[in-house]
Amino acid sequence: MSLNDETSNNELILVTGATGMLGSRLVYDLVTAGKNVRAIYRNKSRISQFEKNIGFYTKATNDISSKVEWAQADVTDYPSMLDALEGVKLVYHCAAMVSFYKPDRPAMYEVNIYGTGKLVDACIEKGVAKLCHVSSIAALGRTENGSLITEETSWLPSKKHTGYSLAKYHSEMEAWRGMHEGLNVVIVSPSVILGPGEWQSGSPAFFNQIYKGLKFYTNGTTGFVDVRDVSETMLLLTNEANFGKANGQRYLLNASNHSYKELFGMIARSLNIPAPRYKVGKPLMGLAWRVALLAAKLAGKKPLITRESTQNATRETFFDGSKITAQYNFNYRNISDTINDIGKMYLTIDG
Repeated sequence: MSLNDETSNNELILVTGATGMLGSRLVYDLVTAGKNVRAIYRNKSRISQFEKNIGFYTKATNDISSKVEWAQADVTDYPSMLDALEGVKLVYHCAAMVSFYKPDRPAMYEVNIYGTGKLVDACIEKGVAKLCHVSSIAALGRTENGSLITEETSWLPSKKHTGYSLAKYHSEMEAWRGMHEGLNVVIVSPSVILGPGEWQSGSPAFFNQIYKGLKFYTNGTTGFVDVRDVSETMLLLTNEANFGKANGQRYLLNASNHSYKELFGMIARSLNIPAPRYKVGKPLMGLAWRVALLAAKLAGKKPLITRESTQNATRETFFDGSKITAQYNFNYRNISDTINDIGKMYLTIDG
C-alpha cells in the first residue's frame, strides 16, 4: 500500500512501542513508504530487538533502522514525551504492557492508563494533529449467547474482567477524553495479533511452544488478525483521504475466529510437526494454574500460567471485524496463510 500521494513525507510521525511486534512492523511500513519517523525507546538495547523483528521482512535492517530518528522517552514521563513530540503531527500509540499476573497490575496500569493519559495531554499541549491509539478486543464488551462482538458491544464492569482488560478499557477512555478536549483520534481494537517477533512471549510463543512439543490445547475460541493487516489499517485510517471519516471512530480488527485446537493445528502444520492432541478442560486448567502459582512462589519466579490466562484460554468469544472492510478498500489476509508465513519465519531462526 503506497501512501506517498496521500500524505506529506515531510510530516513528522511519532511511534510509541516501536520495538514491539506491531510497532516494529508499523515503523517498517512507514519507512518503506518514505515517511519521516521518530520512534521512542526506554532502553537502547530494545533497538536491536526492533532490528530482529524487521529482519523477518527485510535483509536491509540497518538501512531501515538508520532512517528512523530514535528518541529515548517513556510514556509515563511527561517531560520526555513533550520533547519527543516536538514538531510531530501524527502519533501512533502502540506502547502497552500485557500481563495476566495480578501482582503486575500496578505497573500495567501505570503504563497503559496513566501513560496514555500523559501522552494525550502532551499531544494536546504540543498541537499534534492526529492520534491513532491501539486498543484491544479486551476493551470491548462480551455477549452472553455467543453472538458476534462488534465495536458497539458495550463494556460493562464485572469481576470477571482481567487486569489487562481493565487497563486497556481505561487506556481507551483516556484517548476518548483527549478527543473531547480537541484531539483528533481514531482507535483500532485488534484481536489476537499474529506475527513474528520475540518467540518467548505473546502470540509468537504459540509457535515456540508447539515446536518444542506442546501436547495440549484448550477449548477456547477467539479472533485473530495478521500484524501486517493491523499496520496497514492504521496507515489506511490516518491518511489524508480517509481520516476525515475515521476521526472519532473505533475499528475492531479481526480476520477470523478460531478455536485453539484449530489454531494449534494450523501452527503445527506450518512447522511440519504433529498437532497437540489432548484437550484440557476448565477443571484441569483450574488445577494447573494453582500448581503453577505454587511452583513459581517456591522458585521466586512468575508463574507460566495464571488464573487470568486460563480464563482467556477457555472462553469462547467471536468477533466481527467487518466494519473496516465495509467502509474502505481493505481485505484481511487469510489466517491460514498468515500462520504458514510465520511458521516459515520461525524455522529460519537459530536454535
